[in-house]
Amino acid sequence: MKRIAFAKIGKSIKFDSAFSPIGGDNEAPAILRALANNNPDITFYLVGRSDFNKLDETKIHKLFPYNNVIDCWGKTKFLREEDRWNHIIQCQKKYDFEYGIMMFGQVGTVTIPGRIEQVKDRSLIASVIDMTKNYSSPITMWLNECKVPYVEIQNDPRYHCNQSRDLFHLPEVTLSQYDYTFEANHIKSYEDQDRMTTNVKAVYAGMEMGFCFDRPYPNLKDYNKTIKTLVVLNEGSPSRYDFLKEWILDYNNDVEIYGKWEHQDVLSDKRFCGSLKLEELQPMLQKTKYTFIIPIAKGWVTSKYIEMIHNGVIPFFHPTYDEQNHTKVNDFLRPKSPKDLNDRIEFLESNPDQYNKLLEKLQSLLKTEYYDGRFMSNQILGSFIDSYKLPDLNSFKKADLKNNSLEDFFS
Repeated sequence: MKRIAFAKIGKSIKFDSAFSPIGGDNEAPAILRALANNNPDITFYLVGRSDFNKLDETKIHKLFPYNNVIDCWGKTKFLREEDRWNHIIQCQKKYDFEYGIMMFGQVGTVTIPGRIEQVKDRSLIASVIDMTKNYSSPITMWLNECKVPYVEIQNDPRYHCNQSRDLFHLPEVTLSQYDYTFEANHIKSYEDQDRMTTNVKAVYAGMEMGFCFDRPYPNLKDYNKTIKTLVVLNEGSPSRYDFLKEWILDYNNDVEIYGKWEHQDVLSDKRFCGSLKLEELQPMLQKTKYTFIIPIAKGWVTSKYIEMIHNGVIPFFHPTYDEQNHTKVNDFLRPKSPKDLNDRIEFLESNPDQYNKLLEKLQSLLKTEYYDGRFMSNQILGSFIDSYKLPDLNSFKKADLKNNSLEDFFS
């Protein structure tokens, strides 16, 4: 398999960004880079929107040194709106994509312009908002019409392929951060828009490890810890304030909370410090000793725990975090009650030898394959390529970076 399409449906992929404080922006570019830079023999085609065409040659070479990523959009201009919607279908005819790797942001319930019946009155056609037309319509139209098989990567329980009722070509499997089966309630076809329900299998595949790619492998004992407890948590919906109050706020007067919050009780609480971008947060985490993680959905694993361990922060889990025990952390990090959490932190504070032993155990969870992208390649490409094996990178030459001189400019 040599030609693979890649997209984040519903959102533009940002390669030239320090990443937002809300999360999710870092995952797609990290995963694509991990795949492309470990598989020079495969060409990856950006069928979703991105800022790739705004990057200069030096930046592209740094991100993708094997020159094996092609932006299907580039600076293409369209005379008609319909041409833009059908653009990836035309690219399929040109490039003959063999498979797809799809991620999902927030996507509307209807993505196909001019063809989908309204729910209440099926004699009328549902409207599609402009954002959906730009970031979703070309991909869902391509998937439905060309039937290219694909795998879905799910990093967030809120966003996956069942958001839109008009996406009826579904993934072969969803690579997730939780084992479960979800229902997609979708139309049968454009011609028959009666609804049907399809079960989609999602399997835990360690997709949270995308955080580690291309970061330096750490030695956890190198960090100078000056902050006792810090929590990185967005409020979420439904609000996670009550959990945070019960487990952290009631026991910690000097804790720092970073994230987006609108709950009325945080307005006058100086412990809430607002949002920071992902890369702005890292130096602070390297100074932090402990944190507490509450899942965005019951049972789920998120990238938060591996981000914390990477920075030498000891992460304690809420009882509903990683209920399927995928992370293999020490049971000591799974307190049963708020008092139990506080007692365990104080135990480590009073017993530095035990603190250091726990850090050593966490260090052992950080595999080098998370950092060089081999893990992501094996998990994702191995899910659909029979007998997939990582290629020997020594047998491939990196692309030359053209250095334009003044003579080149005026020639």
